[in-house]
Amino acid sequence: MKKISKESKEKIKKFIVIYLMTLIICLPFLLPHKITDTYWNIGEGIDLYKYTPLKDGRIIQFLILSVMDFFNIKMEFYSIAVHYIGVIIYALAIYNVFSYIMQLLKSKIEQSKNSKILKVIILISSVLIILNPLTVENFAYIDNLTMSLSILIGIIHENKKGAYLKTLFLIILAGLCYQGNLNVWIGLSILYFAIDEKKTIKEWIRYLLKLGSIAILVVVSLVAILNITNLIIGNEQSRLGISKQDLREIFSLFIMFIIKPITDVTFGYYPKMLISISILITTLLVVNLEKNKPINSLIKYYFLIIIIILACICPAFLQNNISLSARMLNGVGAIIGISLIYICYIIAKKENQNKKVTIIVLILSIIMFCINLFDYYNVAYMNQVTMKEEQKYINQINEVMIEYEKENDIILKKL
Repeated sequence: MKKISKESKEKIKKFIVIYLMTLIICLPFLLPHKITDTYWNIGEGIDLYKYTPLKDGRIIQFLILSVMDFFNIKMEFYSIAVHYIGVIIYALAIYNVFSYIMQLLKSKIEQSKNSKILKVIILISSVLIILNPLTVENFAYIDNLTMSLSILIGIIHENKKGAYLKTLFLIILAGLCYQGNLNVWIGLSILYFAIDEKKTIKEWIRYLLKLGSIAILVVVSLVAILNITNLIIGNEQSRLGISKQDLREIFSLFIMFIIKPITDVTFGYYPKMLISISILITTLLVVNLEKNKPINSLIKYYFLIIIIILACICPAFLQNNISLSARMLNGVGAIIGISLIYICYIIAKKENQNKKVTIIVLILSIIMFCINLFDYYNVAYMNQVTMKEEQKYINQINEVMIEYEKENDIILKKL
């Protein structure tokens, strides 16, 4: 029997730790939970609901549901199973991010006196990037399986310096699972490039052009697929189009959408200004660490934040009704974790590292993790409270129906 190598054992240990952290965060969502959409989905059944994703061009979700329908899997079971599978997929995505960042910063961290502390910070930050305060909304839907797959597939390519076409193919594939999470790919791509040694302006321009061209080709491909799938099923595509609002209104919305996500648009999932506070703290720490020349590091950091925000809000302007949802701002939610990684990068590249600052960053990362954990449990609790209220209304409706059936001597088959 072949022995497991020491390196493989280490990888298994890392994944188990990451899986347990993921499980702790997602645990309350493994209890049966429903929202209005879930009741509707269960009412339809997989045999009918499986065509709904095609209206949004989500072919992978259609294929998964078709397989479930073939094996006669009930929607009630599927609506619970997706969250259990989702935990594993999110854990794989976190493992991917953690491993790649460790690979980029390996030489710097190994030489650091605070290497163990930095590794812990990077681990917590990786969790906060994938399971960020806005990812929590994914757990409300039975689409959570394909939502988590879109994140995992969208970031896998970063572990390999593959060809341009390979990256393009993987991002389109991620979009066929769920389009809303592609902004996480853009944010991580810029972060990875920013912390991967010193880059010249030419290298930055070349990389941004490559990234931009991939993003444009992905959008064009997904829009084309969306229109084709709607044409095949005989549905009139109504999600995308040119807004009827005038240019002034669109411009004011654009400015508002840039500011709001980092100030007070939280969708009730986390404290207001949390993103802004994390940006401010990162700025102060960068200034403290880079006392001689903080400008270059700050410009790089702010550029990263701006790109993430633009990647999140620009797709909103392709819709008929311009609006934002938590699922569209996943990249913004990841700013907290991305900021912590950026601080680790600044600390790791310094020859004379300040242990006090490193410990402060560790404490901050633990605080952010605890806030995030509380928010996940709070959202899950509120969902359970809502379900109990709904059950009361359902019982009341049922009583009225029974009384109506008795009075009229009929059996109601459909409501």
